[in-house]
Amino acid sequence: MKYTNIRAFEKHLADTSPKHFSDLYLILGKDSFQRKQMVDRLVTALSVEEKNTGLNVQHFDAPDTAIDSLLEELLSFSFFSKKRIVCVQNLDKAPKLFLEKLEAYLAQPNPSLWLILSASALNANTKLYKRIEKAGIILDIPEEKPWEREKSAQEWLTAQAAAAGKRFEPQACLHLVKQIGTDPAVLHQELEKLLCYIGERKDITVQDVSAISAATNVENIWQLGESIFRRDAPAALRISKALLDDGVAFLALLRQLRSQFETEYQVGCILAHGGNGGDVVQQFPYMKGAILEKHMQLGRSYGLEKFKAGLLKIDEIELKAKNSAADSETLNEILIVNLIKI
Repeated sequence: MKYTNIRAFEKHLADTSPKHFSDLYLILGKDSFQRKQMVDRLVTALSVEEKNTGLNVQHFDAPDTAIDSLLEELLSFSFFSKKRIVCVQNLDKAPKLFLEKLEAYLAQPNPSLWLILSASALNANTKLYKRIEKAGIILDIPEEKPWEREKSAQEWLTAQAAAAGKRFEPQACLHLVKQIGTDPAVLHQELEKLLCYIGERKDITVQDVSAISAATNVENIWQLGESIFRRDAPAALRISKALLDDGVAFLALLRQLRSQFETEYQVGCILAHGGNGGDVVQQFPYMKGAILEKHMQLGRSYGLEKFKAGLLKIDEIELKAKNSAADSETLNEILIVNLIKI
């Protein structure tokens, strides 16, 4: 069975708990933090009957694990718990022989354990995928469109705060997402800081977010974006260099720029599909009056293809920033020049 919706998958877990879980699960998704969250949630659900989960949960990283060692573990039995949990991550990075032997194991799996597999993607035409789909449960987390991430991030923050017994004020939640971006790992870190900061108080306010979260000069970031949209290269280079000189991390700058491109792209999509100002306000309640007109004008004039090309270029530069030795100033200049040329 296959799920492509997290809420539907969670309902499935609730309906099958505690006696009717599958012995096999596969979690797929581009975002490694989101995948880990779902694996942790699944482990918690499966462990409900076990008093000491530390004894019955084992984790393996597929590309760093010898398949014979994993199979030895999969075929063994536990003396400490009724049923063990084995988690294997990064399955998509495992060598071919690893996948072939794992597929052969799944023909006659050990009934005394739950096996949780996870990967960023797995070809649906492979024997392994078909074996898992037939014998177990697959959650394939869809990659959200750029304009959906901001809303999902706010919903996630609100739900996480509620689980901790706190209320995240809507404007405070929006402020955090606008300030930090939509990266789940970063948002999780900021939420943990906020929960510690407010202590026994029940509400997380805009003032709390401003006081405790890693602040980026949002106004200047928006000025940077606007200079890029009007193709003012000297201004864009001057503003971005000033931000870096002020200590703004390059990755934080990229997150803010991405958020701005995503917002304008969504406004453009709404208008391109026959929407009007009211539809834009429904999606972005903070856009009113002259601010709304400014966003609508930009959404119409810049063009959806250019917004998309900008998002792809930002992602490309972020990958280089994380995986190359190039310094931030050089990458920043490359980014600005490429965005201006779009």
